[in-house]
Amino acid sequence: MATLNVANRTLFIGDNLPILRGINSESVDLIATDPPFNKGVKAFEGITKAGENVSYKDVWTWGDVQAEWTNEILGNHPALYSVIQAANASAGDDMGAFLCWLAVRVLECHRILKPTGSMYLHIDHTAHAYAKAMMDAIFGRKNFRNEIVWAYTGPQRALGHFPRKHDTILFYSKGDKWVFNRDAIRIPSKWNELGGFSKDGVKRKNRGKVPEDWWHMTFGPNTKERMGYPTQKPLAVYERIIKASSNEGDVVLDPFAGCATTCVAAERLGRKWIGIDINEEATGVIRDRLQGEVSKSMAWKTLVKTPKKPPKRTDGGAPAAPELRVISRKRNARRWSVKEVRETLLGENGQRCQGCGWEPPYPDYLQIDHKKPRSLGGADEMDNYTLLCDPCNRLKSNKLTLNELRDVRVEEGRVDAVWWAEERWR
Repeated sequence: MATLNVANRTLFIGDNLPILRGINSESVDLIATDPPFNKGVKAFEGITKAGENVSYKDVWTWGDVQAEWTNEILGNHPALYSVIQAANASAGDDMGAFLCWLAVRVLECHRILKPTGSMYLHIDHTAHAYAKAMMDAIFGRKNFRNEIVWAYTGPQRALGHFPRKHDTILFYSKGDKWVFNRDAIRIPSKWNELGGFSKDGVKRKNRGKVPEDWWHMTFGPNTKERMGYPTQKPLAVYERIIKASSNEGDVVLDPFAGCATTCVAAERLGRKWIGIDINEEATGVIRDRLQGEVSKSMAWKTLVKTPKKPPKRTDGGAPAAPELRVISRKRNARRWSVKEVRETLLGENGQRCQGCGWEPPYPDYLQIDHKKPRSLGGADEMDNYTLLCDPCNRLKSNKLTLNELRDVRVEEGRVDAVWWAEERWR
């Protein structure tokens, strides 16, 4: 594991993607974050207690997505690409674009987590189903630990449905060994009185219980903790997360810091922390909160660093895993959009899977992949792209070349014979 190349108590100001890319691999213990929810709101606005205006957008289009991101996902993460396609097809372009925008950032979060690290992604009903599938594709379904429901109360005008009064927090570990401090998060329990801890007439000591995966924590508009930030979350939620999934002295990261709830909770619990936020106003908010909720005697203006430039990696830029390798392009090589790649390949080869020869009823059934995977040194160039059906894409993954995939399909007897007779001599 690499050593961390960012100082404690650092709040970066700027787009979090280049900043995440500048952090050393496997150097962070816990990521707890509250990203945008794709609410379709052009601007969330608020005024903090210090009188600062804060705002951010929460509406997405494919214009917010760079071709580099889709190429990265296409080349190295076919399952993730399928999730984004499904979101785009079922929920619209805004959901597909939002998920792609979020996915490239979560991929970096996965890279910088230690093997024993965990990530908590805070989301609501708007994109929850798609975010869960995205996290499964990135972290692996086997590393899903909990879907935590944070329930709260408050007024809502709901005429045709039940009031929507909960958020969801998706908890994933990076691997099969992770930190979980049961005793640090126990809450009072009445099982003693009910006989739940009794055996043979002897009462056991009631140590409380580990809370269930639904947390009822009211956070009304007049709560003293409120800073005037439009999407603020309660400290109690994030203190429980940090107690459970990190130890004192561990590094906690929030790439969507906002009003710094995660950072303040980490400071209160003796953890090191790093925050990232795109709003300049976040610097004043975090210092005010640390002053009011941690210590009034500490010089937070000096202690909290607020750089705008991304950090420089000191681990040689080495990826945490081969499939996360970034292959350099040829200088001045053309960048193709996904639409251009698809149209060009359909024009060259027709509406047909190039792995087995199947002709689907619709072109959207075919997925773009690399003939030679990027994990094996393949490039992001037109002559290295091909179209595959979903079964072929999954079988090929990032381990087989197109020719090796075809060999497997021939041995299985799952190749269109007429097409293969023509294709093998091309």
